[in-house]
Amino acid sequence: MHKRTIAFACCNLSILGTTFGFSPPVLADQVRLTNGDQISGSITALAEGSLTIQTAYAGLLTINLNAVQSLETDQPQFWRIDSNTQSTRLQFSEKAGHVTTAGATYPLTKLALEKPSSTWKKSGRLEGAMDIDNDSERKEKQHFYTELDLESNDWRHELKAETKRDKSHNRVTEDTLETNYRVDYLFNSHWFVRSASSYRIEGVELETSYWNTGIGPGYRLWGQRKDKLDVIVTYNRFGLKAGPLNWHFSAYALNLDYQQFWFNEHLETFVDVEMAIPNIDWVDYLANTSSGIRYYLSHNIHLSLKYDFNETHMDTGTTQDSSYTLGAGVSF
Repeated sequence: MHKRTIAFACCNLSILGTTFGFSPPVLADQVRLTNGDQISGSITALAEGSLTIQTAYAGLLTINLNAVQSLETDQPQFWRIDSNTQSTRLQFSEKAGHVTTAGATYPLTKLALEKPSSTWKKSGRLEGAMDIDNDSERKEKQHFYTELDLESNDWRHELKAETKRDKSHNRVTEDTLETNYRVDYLFNSHWFVRSASSYRIEGVELETSYWNTGIGPGYRLWGQRKDKLDVIVTYNRFGLKAGPLNWHFSAYALNLDYQQFWFNEHLETFVDVEMAIPNIDWVDYLANTSSGIRYYLSHNIHLSLKYDFNETHMDTGTTQDSSYTLGAGVSF
């Protein structure tokens, strides 16, 4: 009886020793291919029709999404799904070309892996343009435009500056400098709050200065990367100084900001509309619209056609100003 007890104990020790001798399983992302193969590793990118996975046995592999049956991740990561970024873990789906997460199934083409980064994404452009209106009173109109954009995971900054110089019969009739600055704080992939300000000084014989600052919520209806359609509602303060006139007023403004790229980013369409309703009786509304297209000859060189329209409706009448400009520029 005593010997059997010792033998049993030794057996258990042997089992325990064997158990503790096993190495814990190595966690990894899994990619199932349409040909039946399965690849293990760490998914480093998924966007624009391809998947990249780091493997221990073959290094970095890039796979066309058409060859992927489904995939599974070993831990939550930040994924953009239909323009909505969330931290989630993906599971295999029985449906070809799809994955499952949080009880819902999505096509792989709707997913993009978001890598959190503290670095800023920088972009901008410099553009020169000439007025192409057939207006006998406005023979020459020159535009110079520059833009700088900075974006991180939580912030978007946009700085614009534009100069306009208008000549009629060799006489300067307009000389304008305008700057605009916007900063957005992003709560998620849809909601953000915007603070914006602008300043314009113009005139030849009588100098006129104008400023505007506002803040309010915004919502991205749709958009990924450069494509977007944003709606913003702001409370604004306006100021105008022209000679002895110096007055201020408040207004609520609605802004639509649209941008979309076509044909593998060779063509860009854009619209920026602002409608402000002042709290003064004798001004009904102020409307500013800028729209156009840009055709990219290369990644850095583009041609542009732009239409600007401004309107102020008052009790005494309506004032309007519009122009078409054809330009060329560089992006950076």
